[in-house]
Amino acid sequence: MMTFSGKRPDIRPGLVHGLPESSADHAAHRAWLLTLCSLLLLVTWGCRPKDRNDGKAHLVLTVPADRETRPMYRGVVKRFEEAHPNITVQILEIPANYYGKVLVMIAGRNAPDLMWMGQSFAEFAARGVFLDLSEKLETEVDLEEYLPQALSWYRVEGKQYGIPFGIDMNYIAYNKTLFDEAGVPYPTDDWDYDCFLKTAKALTRDIDGDGRIDQYGFKGELAKSSFGAQVISPDGKDVLCNRPEMIEALRTNLNLAREHHVSPLPEDSDFQGLDTYTYFRQGKAAMMQFFTWNLPFLRRQCSEMNWDIVNNPKVRQRGHWASSQAVLVSSSTRHPEEAWLLAREFFGDEVQQRMAARGLPPSRRIAEMVIQNQRKTGQKPANIAALRRASDSLYPNPRIPNLSEILSLYGSAAGGVPTGRSTPEEAMARAEKAIVLYLKRKRLRDR
Repeated sequence: MMTFSGKRPDIRPGLVHGLPESSADHAAHRAWLLTLCSLLLLVTWGCRPKDRNDGKAHLVLTVPADRETRPMYRGVVKRFEEAHPNITVQILEIPANYYGKVLVMIAGRNAPDLMWMGQSFAEFAARGVFLDLSEKLETEVDLEEYLPQALSWYRVEGKQYGIPFGIDMNYIAYNKTLFDEAGVPYPTDDWDYDCFLKTAKALTRDIDGDGRIDQYGFKGELAKSSFGAQVISPDGKDVLCNRPEMIEALRTNLNLAREHHVSPLPEDSDFQGLDTYTYFRQGKAAMMQFFTWNLPFLRRQCSEMNWDIVNNPKVRQRGHWASSQAVLVSSSTRHPEEAWLLAREFFGDEVQQRMAARGLPPSRRIAEMVIQNQRKTGQKPANIAALRRASDSLYPNPRIPNLSEILSLYGSAAGGVPTGRSTPEEAMARAEKAIVLYLKRKRLRDR
């Protein structure tokens, strides 16, 4: 098994890391880096094993290296090889700049047979690198079992390239002990913004009477999708960040700290240096935003706490950020049948049940099974069904090419709002201008 060396990232499907130093130069800078990487790394990837004359099919699977999911990938491959002695699988773990390095492999005509994909799927699909599995899926899989929106995330122009094995989303975790001490009712999945704000105010306390807040009602950010806000249209043609919905989302989140004082300020020194779980465990905030991949850590690091989860409050609408994970087959694989067999393992029952510890299974049958099993065992969170109830209000980022660049331009501008360097209006005007310019330049290059 080959593992690339390098700094281990905080791999969170769907999140964009590394904002550009200069928004206007980001695309050129990224292209230059990829060119340089290709010169340095293709030699390393050139050692990928070729088919040997042993009568076996040899597959290469690329995945982002992650301590929590590594045992799952290795376990699936081990069982697969035992069941298919005529197939061997090499897992290529890429612990940093996953998408960039896989693009370099593809550009060097050294594409893997299968590859993990998250929200940058469309950037790869636009290059024609995936095998259309529509016929296989329609004839060999009961597609009615899966959430329709989960299937749509890996479909382009009617072609189905795969099925996710896990759905990531955000939610709010809350400390039930702090609610009990304050005499505040626990939140329910149908709550709205007014109820949320009232609850957060009731849980914000100056415990020692020194005039400084010791316990905040909430830490995090209300989902932009709850406001109906989008950065860009689903087809990638219209820039939508400088619209009233996004301005309202940014201002509402800003006011939680600046006006209502129910959330900590970015410069609050008393709360700096604490990791997310310590912050929650020490009762610094009664409610906090988390993501499904945080669940294993919450269960371990907050095992002595009395905590639960709840859906995001409705603002203009119910909304939850979402992304997903899938293993897709390369269009250049020499072994499409064998690669399909392995890809199918990843959205099968066993993997979905394992991934349910950190996400929502896309199979409605498996999701219900997991909920019932967790109720029987008493495992936290008790309200795990909240994830299933949120499934009709999931808003992933659009599956469009160059999504990472667009979100980086947005994030570079929006980052100044919490610190007061920019107003929401100033930030979004700047983001809109940068994204429009980037898309214009891209269209000119693509001609």
